Amino acid sequence: MKSKRNSSAELTALCVLSAAGLLLSLMGISAVGIDAAWIAILLSGVPFTVETIRSMAEQKRLRSGFLVPVTMVLAIVLGEYFAAGMVAFIMLVAHRVELMTERHAHEGVARLTSLTPQTAHVLRGGKTVDIPIEEITVGDTLSVLAGETIPVDGVILEGQTSVDQSVMTGESMPVDKKEGDAVISGTLNQFAVFTMRAEHVGQDSAMQRMVQLAEQIDAEKAPIIGQADRWATWLSIAALVVAVAVYAITGDPSRAVTVLVVFCPCAFTMATPTAILAGMANASKYGIIIRSGDALERLSHVTKAAFDKTGTLTYGKPELIDVRCEGAYSREQLIALAASAEQSSEHPLGKALLRHAQEKNIPLSDCTDFVVSAGLGVSATVDGHAVRLGKPELMEGVDIPDAARRESDAFGTEKGASCIFVLVDGTYAGFLVFADTLRVHARQMIIRLKELHVHSVLLTGDRASTANTIAGQLTIPEVYADLLPEDKMNRLAQLETGKDHVCMVGDGVNDSLALKSAYVSMAMGGIGSDIATNSADIVLVDDEVRKVSYLFQLSQKVMKKIKSNVFITMSINFWFILLAAFGLLSAAEGSIVHIISALFVVLNSSALSTAWGLD
Repeated sequence: MKSKRNSSAELTALCVLSAAGLLLSLMGISAVGIDAAWIAILLSGVPFTVETIRSMAEQKRLRSGFLVPVTMVLAIVLGEYFAAGMVAFIMLVAHRVELMTERHAHEGVARLTSLTPQTAHVLRGGKTVDIPIEEITVGDTLSVLAGETIPVDGVILEGQTSVDQSVMTGESMPVDKKEGDAVISGTLNQFAVFTMRAEHVGQDSAMQRMVQLAEQIDAEKAPIIGQADRWATWLSIAALVVAVAVYAITGDPSRAVTVLVVFCPCAFTMATPTAILAGMANASKYGIIIRSGDALERLSHVTKAAFDKTGTLTYGKPELIDVRCEGAYSREQLIALAASAEQSSEHPLGKALLRHAQEKNIPLSDCTDFVVSAGLGVSATVDGHAVRLGKPELMEGVDIPDAARRESDAFGTEKGASCIFVLVDGTYAGFLVFADTLRVHARQMIIRLKELHVHSVLLTGDRASTANTIAGQLTIPEVYADLLPEDKMNRLAQLETGKDHVCMVGDGVNDSLALKSAYVSMAMGGIGSDIATNSADIVLVDDEVRKVSYLFQLSQKVMKKIKSNVFITMSINFWFILLAAFGLLSAAEGSIVHIISALFVVLNSSALSTAWGLD
């Protein structure tokens, strides 16, 4: 039976009816003069037998499931109706529990797809109108009420609130939001009304991108599951050989049938898929989409992790990291003058300066006479002072100390930073240092990968000085800079040698070739491009980089769980086959032992979906 062909409700009904028939059979109660175990045989065994025969005919190969109908038929011939019914029931229960685990694996993503509101409050013509979210356009002003789900991605224009982002990020505490902060679709506005500007709508919004990814998730069998199936097939053949040998030695057909009942491979074949699906369930709780069990299995074999820099290990936007003052101006005074002059600027560094001033609650003044010198800087009048900001080229004829120039050059060559000089009333007053900053937890993540015996590599299109600075801060020993997209892909191929397998972690269009060609790939889904996320095996919805090491640890735990499942199943089978061969176990008792073994494997795997997680 396949989950695609049987609904959860149908399987539950069949389980209940089959269990009732077996219970009546165990109590010696017949149904219209026939052993009640026939209810389980007909409702569970016959459909499974038909499905197994159909599957073997389509695939033109022997499958491990062939042992189940063989065992049922032999048990029926010997009058062991309860054992025959129990074998069929075991397969049905195992299939039902596997379906539950699979549904739980998709539950987190399915919950995301149900969170998109159908309408939104849009401000048009001075009035608020409710329109379908499909009609929202970029630039629309929306009003979001307390308790409502945010319909599209955008930026708060007016108001302050707290947003529950747990669905997307797994954060347990609400996140405070104010004017200028970004908000994402699917998250919940908890307290106050605010207005926002729509920036990503329709298929470009975070939630709709999640919906598209959810539709692509494939939890079909990974190669290792196919391998387990092959092992189970040979195990089933071995079971037949052992059963024939037991019959030849003892002459007792009931012992041979009992060996087959114990040997039925359902618990063995379930050991791998249930563990992988439980691992996917665990990841989905933290906003991580794993496209297939194959990706999770491959990740467990990775020995090297290759990282893009900008937007992956760093935030991908400049921040003010240092200030050098000259003369009478203090750090705060210099920032206040410079930020006031940049209020009308659209330059990323100007925006970074304004953002810093707002975060530090530095009061700003009105500016006049604002002028932009393309590619060089800006000038404005602030509180009666002529303020100029820009590159050294803008400062021709200005007396700037040689020490300041050397220091600013050092920031550029050694840290990959950008320096902006500040003049006040024609006199040099200092310079501001801007640089991309590391993501929170990036360093801890690299350290954790080392503990997991995964070697980190930096692949970036940035200049070598910047790349080496970031690598030094993160203690990444292997760095490749100035790479074009094709170069990254080629470098990955070079890293993929011998026993080494490489996982590529990136976020942008320039990473798409590397992501597509890597043994395993992860994309930062929050700011990552559509091309990057569509090219990756795994998507981190919220760009939280610490989840990279969590995923490596999860994949290793899944593989350990698979091995423990196989070991447990083989151990149980071995000892009870001996009991069956010596006539110390009946077919009915063997069937009960087998269902306990199968359920233990499933429960052991299912525990992985809830018993461990991201710290």
